[in-house]
Amino acid sequence: MATVSEALSIALDHHIAGRVAEAEALYGRILEAVPGHPDASHLMGLLLAQTGRVAAALAHLDAAVAGDPASPTHHLNRGKVQDALGRTADAAASWRATLRLQPDHAEAAERLAPALRVLAETAFDSGALASAAALYERVLALDPQNLSAAFDAAMAAKGLGWLQEAARLAGIAARLDPTLLRARMAEAEGWGALGQTGRAVAALRPAVALDPAQAGCWASLCLLRSDLSQRGAAVVAGRRAALAAPADTALLVRLAAAQQIAEKPRAALAAARRGLTLDPASADLQLALGTALDAVHALETAGQALERAGRLRPGDAATLAERGRRCERVGMAEWAAALLRRALAVRPDDAESWVALGRAALRRGDAAWAGRCVRWALRLAPGLPVGLLLAGAVREAQGADGDALALYDQAIAAAPGLGTGFSRRAMLLLRQAVGAAPPPRQPSGKRRLSVSTLGHAGRFGNQLLQYGYLRVCAERNGMELETPEWIGRHLYGLDDPLPGPPLPSLHEEDCGVPALLDGRALAGTDGHDVVGYFCGDTTPLAPDRARFRALFTPVGAVAERAAAALDGLRARGRTLVAIHLRRGDFGLNDRFWIAPEGWYLDWLAGVWATLDRPVLYLATDAPELADRFARYRPALAGDLVAPLPGAEFFTDHWILSRADHVAVSNSSFSVTAAMLNPALRAALRPDRERARLVPFDPWKGPVLLP
Repeated sequence: MATVSEALSIALDHHIAGRVAEAEALYGRILEAVPGHPDASHLMGLLLAQTGRVAAALAHLDAAVAGDPASPTHHLNRGKVQDALGRTADAAASWRATLRLQPDHAEAAERLAPALRVLAETAFDSGALASAAALYERVLALDPQNLSAAFDAAMAAKGLGWLQEAARLAGIAARLDPTLLRARMAEAEGWGALGQTGRAVAALRPAVALDPAQAGCWASLCLLRSDLSQRGAAVVAGRRAALAAPADTALLVRLAAAQQIAEKPRAALAAARRGLTLDPASADLQLALGTALDAVHALETAGQALERAGRLRPGDAATLAERGRRCERVGMAEWAAALLRRALAVRPDDAESWVALGRAALRRGDAAWAGRCVRWALRLAPGLPVGLLLAGAVREAQGADGDALALYDQAIAAAPGLGTGFSRRAMLLLRQAVGAAPPPRQPSGKRRLSVSTLGHAGRFGNQLLQYGYLRVCAERNGMELETPEWIGRHLYGLDDPLPGPPLPSLHEEDCGVPALLDGRALAGTDGHDVVGYFCGDTTPLAPDRARFRALFTPVGAVAERAAAALDGLRARGRTLVAIHLRRGDFGLNDRFWIAPEGWYLDWLAGVWATLDRPVLYLATDAPELADRFARYRPALAGDLVAPLPGAEFFTDHWILSRADHVAVSNSSFSVTAAMLNPALRAALRPDRERARLVPFDPWKGPVLLP
């Protein structure tokens, strides 16, 4: 009589030869004799599965595993049958058991990965994201090149709020398939949410290269570039998004916001208006329109747009805040406070609204409440320039001039281009150094021309242009100019009336300088509040150059300092050559570019020997540059007189306005000095295209070159 092993061998031969009936009979007799025999159970289970009796096969394979749990093959084949029966979780457990027993078992690993993926998808679809994430992790451990698992794992991690893991897994998916835009966008979204903006931008760059018409990628890039303060790049990305999907008004809202941040309010205005042609009832676009109009000082029409936004979306914090800030700017302190309190009840973390609420309080004379508002604002946004300015104004109102000056200096360092800090610091120190400015005249009753932004929009050179253009304009047209407190009152004894009730605003760019000067732009109303920098072509003002120069005649102690400085310099030689080298905050963007010292040295080398006893003066905020000009033994402001507190720059500007030969920077500071120079023999300016200094007429051409 044959042994069990011999009978099993005969049955296996039948099985292999395809004589399944004979094999099944023998397997059955063996199992009758030795119930649960592991090998017989295993082979019987395989035979039944191969002949379509899968459910019956499983019981035998269960017995095989129970009889010999150390056999990787038994676990493997049981998993196959379980999988065929739709019992994916059991199959995966069997294949994991196979790999525990034989870690290099290729077939088990190959079968386990898709099974785990099915389980992960089931968990994901049922909302069991943590289970899904764990299962995807096992899939990727077995199959690191599995693109679907990597991307889906990223989505599970995102759903769980595991942002760093989501970004990491999306990055893996993007590397597995560089053309998968969804992976790039998911990676960027994760890094962006974590505040790792640079990594988010890096993730999106390949996406827009693959599909330049992908509006979503460009829109995300717009936001990210804005977060990085890459204003120009943000505008470019926003524009590309809007071009890719011209009917998507949300993209136009985003573009307008980027343009606003980039200090391009007219472009923002155009974007908002284009969007409103598509959707006139969009609260977001009405808000964007109102914000842009406010930025160009069209305060009346800004208010109308913001009111429409408020009606379309009552209670919206952003709209309430913008309406409140506009009311504060036009002096409606009570309305401003009411709107800002409503906005802050919804968004108490809005630092700029706290600042506006503080300014409204200060307008009402409540410095204590203004101080509380600004302290809260600066806790929310340390270093916020408008917050520092308000804090300085509060301390100045409380008589703490030293504290106020320190805060104004911080504001200037944080935002060098913001004229308000410059003006407030200058006026506070000038009051201490040369006394109070002349009291403002009482209004004469003439038609009014106001420049309410004077002292806030731009610094010294810009302020001279604004005042000079509009004072000439007022005199030409029988009007009276109104100005707020500004540095010109102290330096030049100007005593114009203070601004009266608000006037309709008019922007220089909307009407043009010629139409302002000849009165065409001023017809039909009782007056205008004019806004602008007046850095364009000076030709229209040239007929009034003598009046322009007369306006800026130093007075009192300032005149005495000016005369002492000029006399001291004239005593050194016969021909005065003055060069302006602007550094400091210059060069921070492409508009305010720095010309190299070499251009000035080249010019000096060519002209110096032709001059009668020349003396060189360097007007600069970087005195260390004097070493480059050592052969010409230059004089600096500090060599002539002590600095004028609050107007430390005044000596430089005065000497530039009295020198025989002047070489300016691409700066309104030195160009206005050249305009004021009554005996100028030669004026030169840097030209980027020609990479050298070129002659120019300050009364015939633009103040700034591109």
